[in-house]
Amino acid sequence: MKTNYEKMTSWEIEKASYLILTAKKLGMDLCTYGELAVNEYSGHTYLWLEDYNFTLFMPINCDLKRDDVYVLHTDFETGEETEESLKQFQTLNEIEEWISFTEFSNSN
Repeated sequence: MKTNYEKMTSWEIEKASYLILTAKKLGMDLCTYGELAVNEYSGHTYLWLEDYNFTLFMPINCDLKRDDVYVLHTDFETGEETEESLKQFQTLNEIEEWISFTEFSNSN
């Protein structure tokens, strides 16, 4: 996973660490190609891994808790982005089911 901590503030590094722990608790494989960084336009700290069709992110102002982690899915056919709070999901499987439902709904 590509990361450049030198470009992150200490608060962004804390959020990045929290995202890693959260992904690990979900059962995500962190030993894959991806990026842990800060979006230069939104300021969100995010974790993107190639093997998953979603990104985990935390906004600029938040606490280090599950309620402040969001799941972002981008439909690659339409470019439409859908986000949901991670508190809506208990497992990785639930996130993947939500994405499948979202993709199906967008195709109709």
